[in-house]
Amino acid sequence: MKNWLNLVAMIVCLPCCMVFGEESPPGDAVKKITFDDHIKPIFRQHCVNCHNQSEAKGGLALDTIGAIITGGGSGEIVYGGEVEGSRLWQLVAHQDTPVMPPNQDKIPQDQIDLIAAWISGGLLENMGSKAAKAKANNLAFQSVGVGKPEGPAAMPETVPQVVPVLTPRASAITGIAASPWAPLVAVAGQKQIALYHSDTTQLLGVLPFPEGIAQSLRFSRDGSFLVAAGGEHSSKGMVAIYDIKTGNRVATVGDELDVAFDADVNSQMTQVALGGPQRMLRIYNTASGELQFDIKKHTDWIYAVAFSPDGVLIASGDRSAGLVVWEASTGRQFLDLPEHKGAINSISWRDDSNVLASASDDGTVKLWDVVEGKSIKTIAAHGGGVTGVRFDHQGRLVTCGKDNRVKLWDAAGNLIREFPPMPEAVLEVAISYDGSRVIAGDWTGQVLVSQSEAPENKTSIAANPPSASQRLVEVNAKLAALIPDFDRTLAESNAALAAYTGEVKKREQLQLEKQQKLAAAEATKQASAASIAVAEGIKNELPGLASQSRDKHDLVIASRLAPLDADAAQEELAKREVELAGVFNTIAAKRREQIAARAAAVVKTQEATAMTAAGEAMNPAIATAEAAEAAMKTASDAAKAKHDAIAGQKAEFEKLGKQLTEAV
Repeated sequence: MKNWLNLVAMIVCLPCCMVFGEESPPGDAVKKITFDDHIKPIFRQHCVNCHNQSEAKGGLALDTIGAIITGGGSGEIVYGGEVEGSRLWQLVAHQDTPVMPPNQDKIPQDQIDLIAAWISGGLLENMGSKAAKAKANNLAFQSVGVGKPEGPAAMPETVPQVVPVLTPRASAITGIAASPWAPLVAVAGQKQIALYHSDTTQLLGVLPFPEGIAQSLRFSRDGSFLVAAGGEHSSKGMVAIYDIKTGNRVATVGDELDVAFDADVNSQMTQVALGGPQRMLRIYNTASGELQFDIKKHTDWIYAVAFSPDGVLIASGDRSAGLVVWEASTGRQFLDLPEHKGAINSISWRDDSNVLASASDDGTVKLWDVVEGKSIKTIAAHGGGVTGVRFDHQGRLVTCGKDNRVKLWDAAGNLIREFPPMPEAVLEVAISYDGSRVIAGDWTGQVLVSQSEAPENKTSIAANPPSASQRLVEVNAKLAALIPDFDRTLAESNAALAAYTGEVKKREQLQLEKQQKLAAAEATKQASAASIAVAEGIKNELPGLASQSRDKHDLVIASRLAPLDADAAQEELAKREVELAGVFNTIAAKRREQIAARAAAVVKTQEATAMTAAGEAMNPAIATAEAAEAAMKTASDAAKAKHDAIAGQKAEFEKLGKQLTEAV
C-alpha cells in the first residue's frame, strides 16, 4: 500500500546470539537429548560469552536451563515440544534475525538438529528430568466462514462508469483488495478505484476518490462495503466507505494532516481505524465520525491496520518494526509483538481471529498466535522485503515482495508455488473469495489476475481504465461481434429443444400404447376371473339340483307303483314325470353353462397372457426412446447453456453500454 515509499532499509543493532536463514527443522527428534549432556556444550562453545548470568545481552542468559526457560527481554524463547514456534530455534536455524552467533557462519547442522531434538523432547535438563508438556498452538485451522452473507454477495449494480482521471499509464500500485464472498476485485488508481470482475476481468465500474490516491483498500467482512484510506502526502488524509452495489460513498471518516496509509472497519461496521505518518492509531465511530480512541505508542509511520474478523481486536504495524494488538472496545494494549527487524508493511487476520500474519521488510512473514501471544511460524518469504500478505478462507497465505515475486503458502506456512516474476517489486497482493485467483500489482503499475493453480494463465487489468466514451466504443464493438453468435446459438438451442420435445412425444406414445395393452390384459384377466366365478357358482348349485332330481325321481317311482286305473292317478304320474324332466333339463343346462364358462376363462386367460406379453415386448422400444430422449435432453441443455452464457454476456454488454452512454 505504501511500500514504494519505504526505500531505505533500517540498520538495527542486534543482540549477539541470533540467526537468519532457510533451514527447516529436522523431521525426527533424538530421544533423551538433555541440556546438561548435549545442549549446554553447544551454548558454551558459541553463545555464553555474551549470554551468561553476568553479561546477559538482550536480557538473555543461556548458561542455565532456568535462564533459558525464563527467556530474555523480548519474552520466552523456547516452548517445550514446539520447535518451529521457539524463537531460539528460529534464530539458530537462520529462520529469523538477528543471527546467532553474530558475524559468524551458522553453527554446524548436527548441533542445530540437537537443539531441535531437545526442544521437541520437552526441554530435558538431565536424564532424570521429565519432559515439559507441549503447549498447543493455533496453527491448525478450520474455515469458519466469518461474515458470509445469507443471500447473494454484493456485486456492482449501478456503480459510476465515469473515469475521473485519464492517464497514459498507471502509477505504482498502492492498493488491491478482493471481496471475501464475490468475484470482485478493487484496484486503487489516481483519484479513483476501479472495480473488476475477478473471473472475467471485466471492468464493472469506477469509484471516484477525489481526495488523492487510495493507499489501502479493504472490503467489509460481508463484502457489502469497500474501505479506502488515502489522501495527499503532507496535506490531508481520510477514510472513505463505499456501497458496493451502488458505488455511493456512505461515509467519510477522519481528517488527518497527512495521508492515511491503512484503515479497516470492524465486523459490525461500527468502528473505523486508521493509521499513517502521524504515528497515531485513531479509532472512530462509523456512524457519527466521532473519535473514540487516539492511541499513541508507535514511534514511526503506521503502515498497516486491521481489525480481527470477530471485531474484538485490532492490530497495527509501523515502519520501525513495531507491531501491536489492541482491544477494539477499550483501546487498551493487548499484545506487543516485537520480533520483526524491519518495517511492517502488511498484516492480515485468519478467519478464526486466532492467528495474525505480518509481512516485513526483514524478508519474513510471521504467524502470531494471539491467544498465546507468540509467534508460531516464521516464513523466509521474500528476499529484500515482504510487501503484502493476505489469508484466504482456507487459511492459505498469498504474499508478495521486493524480489518481484508472488508466492502461495499452505495453512502451515509451507510453500505451494511461486508465480512468474513481475517487472518490478510487487507492492500489493490479494486472493479471490474462492482462492482460485491471485491479484498482484507492482511498482510499474501493472496488475495481473492469475489462476492460483496455473499462474501462467494470467490477465492484465488497468488501475487507470480508459474513458467512458472509449469503453463505449469497445463495448458496442463487442456487442456487435456477439450478435451472430447470439443468433446462431439461439437457433441451435431452439432446434435442440424441438428435437428433444419430439423424442419426449415418441417415448410418451410408446408408453401410452404399452399402458393400453396392459390395461386391456388386466380387463381380460378380470373377465376370465368372472367366467371362473360363474363356473364355480354352477358347481355349487349342481348338488342341490341333483338332490331335487332324486326326490322327484322317488315320487315318480312311487306313482308308477301305485294303481294307475283312475285317470287322476295317471294325471298325477304325468305331472311328476314332467317335474322330474324339468329338473333334469335344468341340470343339463347348468352343466353346459359351466362347461362354456370354463372354456371362456381359458380363452380369456390366453388372451390376457398374449396382451401382457405384447405390452412387455414394447420395453426395448421404450428403452431406446428413453435413451434417445436423454441424449437429446443433454444436447438441448448444452445448447441452452451455451446460448444462455452468450445471452448473459449480451445483457451485460447492453447494461454496461447503457451506463456508459449515460456517463458520456
